[in-house]
Amino acid sequence: MSDQQTQAANSAGAHRVRFAGGVGEGDRDLVADTLSQVIARFEHVDRDWEMELSAKDRDAPGMVTTLEAWIPGRKRLVATSKEPEFRDALNDCGTDLLRQFTREREQRTMANRARRETIRGH
Repeated sequence: MSDQQTQAANSAGAHRVRFAGGVGEGDRDLVADTLSQVIARFEHVDRDWEMELSAKDRDAPGMVTTLEAWIPGRKRLVATSKEPEFRDALNDCGTDLLRQFTREREQRTMANRARRETIRGH
């Protein structure tokens, strides 16, 4: 996939991120760029997914940025950051959400493996 195709895919995925308080459409490109790894990982999920991004008290001391993700049939993932700069907060939330996503997937894989081994009698 070319860089242009990758950018287009990330931009399309970024439009699936719902913006709540403190975040507006003017932030869409920043979100697409900053959360590109997270969005790309979620794009490979075989189910629809949703994300919501909010920033409480944006550009004020004590800003709290929250990124939530839902995949039907799985638990909700929530990442928060108190980084004062919005881009840094997005990076922080994206990294944490990616870590949670990977951990949840690994746990599900281990549980499925254990179930298969029980069924096979091993």
